[in-house]
Amino acid sequence: MNFSEMQLIQKRKQAFEDYFLAVKKLRDLNIIVNKKDFTSQLGEWLISEMYGATIATNGKQKDWDMKFEEKHIQVKSHSKAKTTTRSNTDFKYADNACIDLFVIVIFDEDYKLKNIYEIPWNIALELKTKNTKDPVIKWNEIPENCKINFREKLKNNELLSSFL
Repeated sequence: MNFSEMQLIQKRKQAFEDYFLAVKKLRDLNIIVNKKDFTSQLGEWLISEMYGATIATNGKQKDWDMKFEEKHIQVKSHSKAKTTTRSNTDFKYADNACIDLFVIVIFDEDYKLKNIYEIPWNIALELKTKNTKDPVIKWNEIPENCKINFREKLKNNELLSSFL
């Protein structure tokens, strides 16, 4: 093994160690709570911080992730690589689900925000694809007034502005 290969191994090893330490710190700070989907937990945490909402403490509530002023909020998050073409969000909820606001958070591959959509439940129901096995909400069909100006909303928040 030559010197440059050894350097690359050391850089990769350090990157893994940095990542593992960062995940542990995020867990210690209650930003992520388990080892399930990192992107989902990050999106839920971000929205709870934006709203001042309370994240559900367990999985017993079927449809919602957090509450804010008696409103039930469901958050779906995506991290999009430049090569990813997906432009929709799964929507597998009954019409009578206990959800008031359906929020879609879209990060880029470096976890910088690309879009946040805040969709009232009645509009989300209208947007879901019909007569399909796996209903989705297509992002290009979401009304413009549901698209949040997150740059304006987060620019003065020292912590959350790190997502800009």
